[in-house]
Amino acid sequence: MKRILAFMLVVVFIFTLSGCGAKEAKKDIFNLVEKNYDAIVIACENKDSEALLAINGIKEVDIVDGYVLIYCKGAGIAPSSQEYGFYYSEENLPVGVVDGQIVCSNSELVEYENGYRYLDSGYNEFYTEHIKGNIYFYSAAF
Repeated sequence: MKRILAFMLVVVFIFTLSGCGAKEAKKDIFNLVEKNYDAIVIACENKDSEALLAINGIKEVDIVDGYVLIYCKGAGIAPSSQEYGFYYSEENLPVGVVDGQIVCSNSELVEYENGYRYLDSGYNEFYTEHIKGNIYFYSAAF
């Protein structure tokens, strides 16, 4: 009985930490965009990945079909990975993003919490939320 209780406490602790990490990542990215908004917009409009990479907190930049996808942080190894970032949409449309690629279109997203979510046929989940202007936060669990 004690082993079961100890195991359950460890599981609850892990889930609590993972939830806090996601909230912190989202908060950090919203702050990063707010603090550097003008520079981010100019760099995205000019598709200037070097200018974006010069901003502290931006790790990778991919330019795909009218979107500038910006990876900021992540953790884990598939099949239990989580990544966070934001993207600039020329047409101001939300999409699902993971690993520098668009994985679902606006029409496949459903409203969820303060943004939109997409669940694929497996266990992958993508979430996006408008930050400001043409910029959206994204998180992907895969």
